Amino acid sequence: MKGKVLILEDDIILAEQIAKVMKRFDYKVLITTNSDMFFDELRVFQPDVILLDVFLIGSRLNGIQVLAHLKTNMDLNYKVIVISGEVSSAQIAEIRELGAYHFTEKGSAFSINQLLLHIENAITLKMQEEEHIGLQIEYINLKKQFTRSFPFIGECAEIKKIREQISRLASVDEDIFLIGETGTGKEVAANYYYINTQRFGKPFHTVNCSALTESLIESELFGHLKGSYTNADRSKTGFFEECTNGLLFLDEVTNLSLLAQAKILRAIENKEIQVVGGNLKKVDTRLIFASNASLEKLSDANQFRKDLFYRIEGNVVNLPPLRERDDDILLLMSYFFTSFSTQYSIIDEVDLPSLKDELLSYNWPGNIRELRNFCKFIMINESKLNNNIILKHLKHKFLHIQDSKEQDMDRYIKIDNLKDSVAAFERDYLLHHLKLNAGRVSQTAKAIGIERTTLYKKMKALDISSLTEGE
Repeated sequence: MKGKVLILEDDIILAEQIAKVMKRFDYKVLITTNSDMFFDELRVFQPDVILLDVFLIGSRLNGIQVLAHLKTNMDLNYKVIVISGEVSSAQIAEIRELGAYHFTEKGSAFSINQLLLHIENAITLKMQEEEHIGLQIEYINLKKQFTRSFPFIGECAEIKKIREQISRLASVDEDIFLIGETGTGKEVAANYYYINTQRFGKPFHTVNCSALTESLIESELFGHLKGSYTNADRSKTGFFEECTNGLLFLDEVTNLSLLAQAKILRAIENKEIQVVGGNLKKVDTRLIFASNASLEKLSDANQFRKDLFYRIEGNVVNLPPLRERDDDILLLMSYFFTSFSTQYSIIDEVDLPSLKDELLSYNWPGNIRELRNFCKFIMINESKLNNNIILKHLKHKFLHIQDSKEQDMDRYIKIDNLKDSVAAFERDYLLHHLKLNAGRVSQTAKAIGIERTTLYKKMKALDISSLTEGE
């Protein structure tokens, strides 16, 4: 069946002639002769196309009044073709204004073949419109799902500013670099960017760069052909190609080698990738970078390529730690407790604002992730939730930190000889700062406030090897 056609025509002979031809071309047809009969059948029959006469003898409503009622009161997508005899130019204008798909005259100029063509085109248009509406509904539902899964909670001035910044970058389709301490919500910010870009609904993949080995980086990001290297028993499409026209989220990007960073830069600049064992391939992939490194480290050429950093430094979004977000901690806790309440304990009487000072007196080094796990732990382990319960578990966190600090100090206190104890501390101290500065002696010396030669002497005395060539 090609479609369903409902005829409203007082000339029953003409109506039956049209219906006979249309049935021969595999249309389902129903004839009505007045407006009351037409509206009785309309909802049940649910036609794709309505053939409508203007002058309906013996009908409560004429064709134009029926058309006006369809436009004003009916919520389905009908395509109306008006077939009539002598009508004025004003009536034709009114018919078009009321949304009729087509108008054709009866009489000697009438062509059943032309009518069939108009009906076929009307049904095609109706199907396209309904498909478009269906896609729009699917798109809206997908957005709602993403928003529920990754809510960007926060009303402090800094978070409001960040949401505006991300929305602006998304609207102009720019790459973006999210930086912030571990647990500050970089994944939430990445999804917020995705929701607000025109690429929403297109492929979106997250790659944890710290999980990529040097030997797998190129294959994972750019793909490879079968036989291009040992054990390459099949071809693989890389994430860049999979995400063309969409988004690729490279989390902890500073873990990539400088060589891999150079290839990413080329992919950004030239919009092409080199498939391992294959040819260059054009891609249109927008990138979201993320790192818990500071801006100072990102501008260090030994950590992050300067040309790549300069390419995206204008699009850096710096997510603040939880300890700097003031009342947002209350909003986040309320959200987490509500989220977990359906699975775990029952919320009794909680007055989070009265706990604000106590909550903010803790540093929350793990940021939002730590807060979420804190709330979840309470909900799992307590039968009810109230302020006293929250304070009890918060006190445990303070005690745990104090115990950890005391244990760290015990290492040195238990060394009987003062000189050996100081040396042990000094060695740990220097190793810590050398690691922070990627083993570069000059930079480490400057950071801790001593001369480079002095640091070399201390490293030699404490049996610490230089970690960077050329120092």
